[in-house]
Amino acid sequence: MAAFNLEGFRQALRTRVMGRRCYYVPVVPSTNTTAHVLGCQGEPEGTIVCADAQTAGRGQAGRVWISPPERNVYASILLRPPITPAQAPLISLLTAVALVDTLRQARVACGIKWPNDVLIQGRKVAGILTEMETQGEDVLFVVVGIGINVNMAQAELDHDLGPIAPTATSLQVTLGRAIAREALLASLLWDLERWYDIFRTEGSPPLCQAWEARSLMRGRRILARTPAGRVEGTAEGIDQAGHLLVRTVGGSLLILTSAEVRLLE
Repeated sequence: MAAFNLEGFRQALRTRVMGRRCYYVPVVPSTNTTAHVLGCQGEPEGTIVCADAQTAGRGQAGRVWISPPERNVYASILLRPPITPAQAPLISLLTAVALVDTLRQARVACGIKWPNDVLIQGRKVAGILTEMETQGEDVLFVVVGIGINVNMAQAELDHDLGPIAPTATSLQVTLGRAIAREALLASLLWDLERWYDIFRTEGSPPLCQAWEARSLMRGRRILARTPAGRVEGTAEGIDQAGHLLVRTVGGSLLILTSAEVRLLE
């Protein structure tokens, strides 16, 4: 494996804003943490932090994101969207849409499990963690953290991920070849910028429609663990705020704003 080629990444970049200001750190506790500090220091929108390894990578619900060196994409993007805190989950959905578009262009058959896990044949290949800084009802900035399992062989997944290895995969395992991380990240930032522009000019309707078109959820039986307890039912899509709509076994329609979801079939 080789270290991330910053110059190669810059040559591959096609965006106007995203990634034009890039902080590359070989090893960092968490790219999200570093990007948050930069956000507080006034760094502009589109600034990214990328690393070859994380020593304290974070996933959803406080989980650890395993981050072995020189294999995967670990990046965080600083955004300053004109939204309220209640709209922040839409940024997470937007990122998942962009990531699916990027991977499908690389001929990877994938889709989204709510809210933003990207799966290949039921196995997770990428995760997204969004964190925001607010002041009252104003969002000062949002940090979008993205982890993609890129060049991990199956043996490495089994060794590094242990008990959760059967639920994960990588692009190398899927495609049977290594992927250039620099070109992959540059393509992702192009798709992210495109969808971010659409969201800023047209709001949530086209974003939610795009998410539905890439979703693995509609009509599937799910089990959701929420702060209020467990919910079992059938996923019926999302509303315009990005919340999951679930038809329970009893026929009630529930709107889930936060939950850990598992597909049952």
